[in-house]
Amino acid sequence: MVKQKIQLISWALVFGLFLLTVGCRKKEAPLPDNLVQFESDNQGLPADTREITIKVKLSRAADRDIPVTISLAATGVSYTDDFTTTPDGSSGTISLTIPSGNSEASFKLTRTPGLLLDGDENIVFKIESSGAPVIIGTTKIFTLQFAEIISQGSGIMGDGGGATFGNKVFFDLSANSQTAVQRTKWDLGFYSGDDWRVILNSSTAMMAKQIDKNDLNEVSAEDTVGFSKEVFFDLFDDPSPDALAYIDYPDGDLSKTAIAEISATASENKVYIINRGTGIGDPAPDRGWKKIRIVRNGNGGYTLQHADIGATTFNSIDIAKNTGYFFNYISFENGAVEIEPEKNKWDIAWTYFSNSFDYGGVEVPFTYQDFILQNRNVETVRVLTSDKAYEDFSEADIAPLNFSGLQNNIGAGWRSGGGPGSSPYVYDNRYYIVKDGDNNYYKLRFTGMTNNGERGYPAFEYALLKSGE
Repeated sequence: MVKQKIQLISWALVFGLFLLTVGCRKKEAPLPDNLVQFESDNQGLPADTREITIKVKLSRAADRDIPVTISLAATGVSYTDDFTTTPDGSSGTISLTIPSGNSEASFKLTRTPGLLLDGDENIVFKIESSGAPVIIGTTKIFTLQFAEIISQGSGIMGDGGGATFGNKVFFDLSANSQTAVQRTKWDLGFYSGDDWRVILNSSTAMMAKQIDKNDLNEVSAEDTVGFSKEVFFDLFDDPSPDALAYIDYPDGDLSKTAIAEISATASENKVYIINRGTGIGDPAPDRGWKKIRIVRNGNGGYTLQHADIGATTFNSIDIAKNTGYFFNYISFENGAVEIEPEKNKWDIAWTYFSNSFDYGGVEVPFTYQDFILQNRNVETVRVLTSDKAYEDFSEADIAPLNFSGLQNNIGAGWRSGGGPGSSPYVYDNRYYIVKDGDNNYYKLRFTGMTNNGERGYPAFEYALLKSGE
């Protein structure tokens, strides 16, 4: 049996290939209308946030440029004095073009520095027109409030990047917003709390193994030989019980990371060889090998030494502990990069993920698409509709529930991955209660995982049960 890279294993490989019988049809079914609309209908702009990007999206990419005209009506604030937009909207309208082959366009709003407001000011944006054959969708009005909001709930479709799941998408329920980040943009995350922990990019199936050496220049490609056999194993014929130790344990426990805690004694911090997993595409490209060493520096942060596996010199990066975030991120190519939002500005994330799979009593790494993670300050619990219908669940039903803080508590449990003769689908017999970092409680149920038949677009609806204020 041909050896398969663990990063590329999917449910299709687990269940095998199957034949699709396609009957002759006289006429293809027409595509549904292509709609243009805002990502959400309202959002807040807190006083500490100067700029916001507002997107309009198509249901699917068009084969021509699509012009879109958006009007704006401000209440309590005035253009130029209090805010500006890019492109310019001083005339009361903003003109955008969604380029051919793309499915979105955006504009930026920037508030004037030092602006003092009461919090009841807002701007209402409305999609007034779009170029044929696109028509305007139902979410055609977007209200921006000049204050932090606690959303009462909404419906959201995440921009996961399509069938190659190119993005990791962070959702902030109380702000009714999403942030999509290309999942290959980073390599390592450095914990900003009291512990000294470093995480791998689990969305590319990275693996790391410690080498009994302290000098990067003494490590070469020969050191990957044994590791290669454990990383590139066959799930069915030769599952590797050692491979699980080379990923961060999926539940988010920082005491179970592939990289050991960074010691205050520099000599105890060994070199690691890193397999960077795979990138975005079909087929997904290999991202190659690296060697790294991490020590604490004299400024209260980390120092990362890194190089290509065969290099005889290395680069160093200092990483400060910015406590506004749970992790500070580094790319081997680009240094410090912004990935997840501030720690109180996201609740759950959709991503491709290095989970684990029990195969005959052997727990091995296994990559999952459509995986839901929760933030470290968030708790969730599943509710079955047989116990309480989603529509009937209220604040009074929260007290008896047992919440979990494990990051993979929702995981893949909201959907079926599909198999021979069946397509992926969302379970309709369950929903989730989410307690965010500000003690707001929401009920949330997933409603979709495709857009026009293409996987990679998670959708859910949610409603506020109890405000933390």
